[in-house]
Amino acid sequence: MKISKKLSAKYGISVRSAKDYIHEGLVTFNGTVVRKDTDTHDEDFLLNLPEKLKVDPKPYLLADFVDVVFFDKPAFMHSERHRVDDETTVQDVAESYCADLTLISRLDYMTDGVIAAVRKGVSVVSQSKTYLAVVCGEMRGNVTIDNIIDADKCKKVKITNEHGGNRTVFTPVSFSNGFTLVQADMEKAARHQLRAFLAHIGHPILGDTLYGRTEHTRIMLHCKSATINGFTAESQITFNFTDFISK
Repeated sequence: MKISKKLSAKYGISVRSAKDYIHEGLVTFNGTVVRKDTDTHDEDFLLNLPEKLKVDPKPYLLADFVDVVFFDKPAFMHSERHRVDDETTVQDVAESYCADLTLISRLDYMTDGVIAAVRKGVSVVSQSKTYLAVVCGEMRGNVTIDNIIDADKCKKVKITNEHGGNRTVFTPVSFSNGFTLVQADMEKAARHQLRAFLAHIGHPILGDTLYGRTEHTRIMLHCKSATINGFTAESQITFNFTDFISK
């Protein structure tokens, strides 16, 4: 097995990141730096990680319901640590608040709003989420979509013609200057689900250059609220998002 795959399993990182760390000289074996991702039967490879970043979780904490904890993620913050030299992530915030927490939802780097975590041993039996998005064009009525998403490609997902996926209801809230403020309600969300769905129905999100073509200072997508196992939290920065729209 490749060294990168062993590191991926050992440290819970992606194989791609493991390969990068090898090439950057951050991996050692018996005290010697390893720079080639070769096949091996050995197990004692070490990734020289810095000490875990300690973060004050209070500015990000929304609600603690013992088993379920909610955080508010600002835009331009990663949900999880991808590299050892990443800046503060929501994962760091959650671990600084309680080592027993596991994130059960994630948001893209430029998306803000509610992220949920559960304590060790807690199962998620029910969940729902509400998002706000600014989309291109005028959406004149409610749209419900449940097409299955093909996420085999790493960068961009594909909407198939098959139904039975994560049912999502889009409701137009307001329209101005060629853009519609849309509310999206769903129970479960897959990676890039809202971005791909909205582009699929002809209303890509403002700032989403992967699925649309309209550039902006950020992707105009915000998780307004989430309900996990009957516990609900609403983002405290929703006003910031809607105020940004008015400007």
